[in-house]
Amino acid sequence: MTTADESENMRGNSTLPIPARPLRRGDQGEDVRNLYSYLRRFGYFPNDDLRTGNLLFRAAVPFDPPDPADYDELIESAVRRFQQQQGLEITGVADEPTLALMRQPRCGFPDQPLADASRFVAQGNRWSGKDVSYTFLNLTPDLSAAAQRAAVAGAFDRWAAVTPLHFAENVAGGDIRIGWFSGNHGDGSNFDGPSGVLAHCFYPPPNGGDLAGDCHFDEAETWSVNNPPTGIDLHTVALHELGHGLGLAHSDVPSSVMYAFYGGPRRELTDDDVRGIQSIYGGRFRWHSLGGAIFTPVVANNKDGRLEAFVRGTDGALWHIWQTTPNGNWSGWASLGGIIQGPITVDRNADGRLEVFVKGTDSALWHIWQTTPNGNWSGWASLGGIVSDPVVGRNADGRLEAFVRGGDNALWHIWQTTPNGNWGGWASLGGILTSQVAVSNNQDGRLEVFVRGTDAAMWHIWQTSPNGNWGGWASRGGQIIGPPTVLANADGRLEAFVKGTDNALWHMWQTSPNGNWSGWASLGGWIKDPSAKRNQDGRIEVFVRGSDNALWHIWQTSPNGGWGGWSSLGGELTEGPVAARNQDGRLEVFGKGTDAALWHTWQSTPNGIWT
Repeated sequence: MTTADESENMRGNSTLPIPARPLRRGDQGEDVRNLYSYLRRFGYFPNDDLRTGNLLFRAAVPFDPPDPADYDELIESAVRRFQQQQGLEITGVADEPTLALMRQPRCGFPDQPLADASRFVAQGNRWSGKDVSYTFLNLTPDLSAAAQRAAVAGAFDRWAAVTPLHFAENVAGGDIRIGWFSGNHGDGSNFDGPSGVLAHCFYPPPNGGDLAGDCHFDEAETWSVNNPPTGIDLHTVALHELGHGLGLAHSDVPSSVMYAFYGGPRRELTDDDVRGIQSIYGGRFRWHSLGGAIFTPVVANNKDGRLEAFVRGTDGALWHIWQTTPNGNWSGWASLGGIIQGPITVDRNADGRLEVFVKGTDSALWHIWQTTPNGNWSGWASLGGIVSDPVVGRNADGRLEAFVRGGDNALWHIWQTTPNGNWGGWASLGGILTSQVAVSNNQDGRLEVFVRGTDAAMWHIWQTSPNGNWGGWASRGGQIIGPPTVLANADGRLEAFVKGTDNALWHMWQTSPNGNWSGWASLGGWIKDPSAKRNQDGRIEVFVRGSDNALWHIWQTSPNGGWGGWSSLGGELTEGPVAARNQDGRLEVFGKGTDAALWHTWQSTPNGIWT
């Protein structure tokens, strides 16, 4: 049995009234009164204070017991409703599991238990428009202003990612007002000291009244943004409270963000949370068409940052479409002619001119290039060879180098003899390839090439010095399907992503820049055709087609760091995805839709939510 002192220690210095011992019907005394007071505080008995900021509040049990110190059938009914709401065994007894949960920190907003919930609870009110602003009334001294603003903005981003809503801070006064308070702060929901009630947030208009949407955090807590946290995780609590501010009540699913009790960091929405918020606002429309009838799309940045997409048209020619301004709108389609086979590859010359490489109908490597940076295009020219699946990289000195699978299935390459200049002859790097090539630059500029070998393992070969000669082949093991995708981390370490034989995304990485490699690790999922790009802040984000042909993504939670879980961006793709980055840092993803057109979706803000 837990003593009163032990119970108090578990709750920090919270003044919430919690019984010190298990109770059942027929018990009497101060512990029963504490149980009644706790249940009344969170909406299980009539409580006029809870109507402030929640005008439609109705108690779960509509009548008070004649004697709050007597465990009668009304208190038993309230305990049953509490147990049902929190996913506990419904006994009507204030047993140890029930009391243990009451001792945990929780949201101060009252519960709204429904008889058949078993999921989210949507309260009903909603913000009328898609643009919702917020402002900070004050800040906590526990954290820097930048850290707490980032945590709150990240919470808004997660709700915006699954709804049509857009959130922006308005320092002059927003719809949602956010602040830190202590004790009685005038809203009918007093704070109680550390480790009890953490925060509360009120429903949207009109049910929230004058407090509609406002979010209050208990200054008595020690707030943290670290992971693992050194106090109460602000990311988690803000994400939960803003769910109330958008119209959700508490869920009875213990794993959901909208569960009433705090159990440590929970920074990503669950399916229950997403279904709940979308029952109020609907989902986010993410995809936009650029038209055309296309195959094998690729995307590159012009020197001025404008994205340009290249595809094979139904006539076999190379077609392209481009942003008319950096980060901006798109032109119409234009043909660059030629008759091409297979994938397209593109990179920028040292002076910024784009250059495109393809396999021609004669199986040779053909190329076409801008005559000036951001400008017009040359005619087609042949580089000869017998090639498949060309890929191009750029040396440390800016010279382009093209890699292909030759007619003998070995790796062949050809390179510019000077930056922006002429090309040498073909040379073999040996090996036997069973996939398209992936190429990336080490931190020191050395090119490194990755392929699937005849044993289904990943093999690689690299320059022994920047712009220089090549070493021999080495195996990194694994059992992979299709070509690798390779990208440099923010610190320069290369990281390779592949589809495993279990259809999951697997990855391995250099343990130091330019250095040795880790073993393989799974990121799960069921994937096709991974594509990776770095966010503006350096975090890698990987995009795949899922088993439903929708676009799915997974991302590092910090630069060079660990990974979050999978999330869907919807759509239905038949080719792609292809990831690119706008001049302002926003990622943009392209793919072929079921109508054969080129479709795209993009982040609304750098590192942020998707349109």
